Amino acid sequence: MAPPYLEWTDENQQAHRIDIADRLCIGRTCTGLDTRRRILLDNPRVSRDHAEIKLTAGRLNITDNSSNGTWVNNIRMTAGATKDLSDGDCIRIGRSLMRIGCPEAGTGTGQPPGLTEMTNVASLEEEVTSLVTDMRGFSAYSQSHASSEVYGLMREVFDQFSKIIEAFKGTVKDYAGDAVFAFWEHQFEDPATQSMRACRAARRQLRSFDRILRDLGQQYAGLDKLKMGWGITTGPIFLSHYGSRRTDLAMVGDCVNLASRLSGMANKEIGDDILVCASTAALIQNKIPLKDLGRISIRGRQGREHLFALSAA
Repeated sequence: MAPPYLEWTDENQQAHRIDIADRLCIGRTCTGLDTRRRILLDNPRVSRDHAEIKLTAGRLNITDNSSNGTWVNNIRMTAGATKDLSDGDCIRIGRSLMRIGCPEAGTGTGQPPGLTEMTNVASLEEEVTSLVTDMRGFSAYSQSHASSEVYGLMREVFDQFSKIIEAFKGTVKDYAGDAVFAFWEHQFEDPATQSMRACRAARRQLRSFDRILRDLGQQYAGLDKLKMGWGITTGPIFLSHYGSRRTDLAMVGDCVNLASRLSGMANKEIGDDILVCASTAALIQNKIPLKDLGRISIRGRQGREHLFALSAA
């Protein structure tokens, strides 16, 4: 059987194709690999070892090792994550767009010349829809239960929530204690579509959390006191990278702060589970039931925000 392959067109409109025998590195240098196992991209926004594609036991997957991100089918991968690949999948790295083929035969290499030693980390402004999930009663639960029980609960929550975010084509930014932060970029997709995906993901997470509490209720005591709150916002952010780890993706913007505030208010100061900002509500209006909560003061913020609650059904 012919091996899978990767094909792309470079900036000079020259077509390239390379077979994937076992391991393929995409980056600016990919040191230590021969030409049959690497694709070199002459772009300062591409990391030296940006991404790696592996073929193991018939399964093809890609791992993002970069500072500036890797997109599969226009969805940014979670930093450091691995994702399965299928025939026809498109990979976007820097300015290069590549397509996976499984199989047909073919050989050929092509690597653009020119290497640089340091990655120029991309910093850009763009619109995103953010989803922050925060647990109620987690501190008290952690204080009164063994750390193994706390870990068992949070592992189940994080695993289920991450699968839901991926199913709705979002990106997990990070986990912080009892909170999960995900986002949907607008640069490759329609903003209304991305906002709808975030809202549907929140509703699915809410139902999933109820199932988790039921399933683990006999194993762990006190779960009935735990609740979750969700905050969804849409707006401009400044996206970059900081720190010594590639996973330290920085997203700075008022809408990010607001999403965190709303998740802390939901199911606490406000009785509804999922709170939505006015910008998100405008994008999804008439497509999903919303309850107008009016203009509400938010601790730590000036003025009032027009908020909406998302139906859980």
